[in-house]
Amino acid sequence: MLASSLLNSVTFKNIVGNYPNMWNTLHANRKHNNNKIIPYYQKFNKNHVLYLQFESDISDSITLKAYSGLTEIESFTNAYSTHYGTTDNRYYTNFVVTLDDIYFDIPVYFKSTQGASTMTSEPILTKDLTADIAKGIIKYIKYTNLDRIESDLDDRFIDWNALASTGKYLDLFIEAVDIDPNDTDEVEILEGAQSKTILSAGYYSGKILKTGGIPDYLASKIGLISSLDIFTVNDLQYIKTGEIEISPFGNSTSYQVSIKMTQKNATGINVDNVGLNPSTPVVPPIVNTPMYIGALIAAVPTETQVKTMTSLTAEETDQTKNYSISDSRFCFAYPTIFGDLSSILDTNQFEIISGFNKTTLNFTIGANTINYTIYTLKRVCTVSNFNTTFKF
Repeated sequence: MLASSLLNSVTFKNIVGNYPNMWNTLHANRKHNNNKIIPYYQKFNKNHVLYLQFESDISDSITLKAYSGLTEIESFTNAYSTHYGTTDNRYYTNFVVTLDDIYFDIPVYFKSTQGASTMTSEPILTKDLTADIAKGIIKYIKYTNLDRIESDLDDRFIDWNALASTGKYLDLFIEAVDIDPNDTDEVEILEGAQSKTILSAGYYSGKILKTGGIPDYLASKIGLISSLDIFTVNDLQYIKTGEIEISPFGNSTSYQVSIKMTQKNATGINVDNVGLNPSTPVVPPIVNTPMYIGALIAAVPTETQVKTMTSLTAEETDQTKNYSISDSRFCFAYPTIFGDLSSILDTNQFEIISGFNKTTLNFTIGANTINYTIYTLKRVCTVSNFNTTFKF
């Protein structure tokens, strides 16, 4: 059976069944008594590259056709990209569509066909969104769940690693504003008998994202993608705080969505040294002490395993490694005297340090014993041309 995840950049529906519902009826035909149906076309920027993926339990090629009215304007036929299983097989097929001149300023819908199965998309409209983006009335949303580092949602329905996009992401545009603030701050205070001292303070900038009137399927899509591991709005990465609010949009069949979001990283940190002398520069205990960077299979690597990775002269400077690996884990080991890493960034400069385990282990370096800190990715991954930056 041919299927399309709600996470797809464009929503596809299987138009069958005797009883209309939000998943088998296009928005234009979805009636709610006397409520007004406001026509809706999901907007995309001119020349935007659209990535789509379909799932099936059979290996046949899938044909994707784009239509303007009854006129076919483009057609693709692709074989599956990846598959999993031996009995309950799942096949994932990718499509890359450039929304160029033939798509410009006309409503377009897609049909995907595999054998007797056909899915029909909700319509899209390709326009020059430059001015609307600059005015702040259109937001660009980009999302991925590639590593599932901070999300409980698994990779079901989308094989993120198989996507053709650099960074393994999907994206869309939506009518929304974020003028209302949702800032939070955190302060740690040391209370003495006669005074108080701020030990640390973190300030998190946030916004409340409010959409215009959108169909129910898009409201559900926004709720789902905002729960993924990586969720960005206009290139800023956010964490959804609390549940989304969905309310009727006037006396229509459309809805307005409101999401409280906080930026993932604090915008400022102050730390008091509590009267201690300023620290001196950290240097390795032994001249020419090595550190190691690369990939391993083991979740808790041994000294011998770590030493099979690339060896560098140990220094307290940020390290960037380009990975092309299969079923392995990113790993970085260095002398513990350097302290903990402050950040680990992925190829899109998203924070992923919470996806790593930190362990320590004594290594034998020449005639000396030196304690090493080892950061290892919690789960194995398969990536190609994927940069990871380890920051002190």
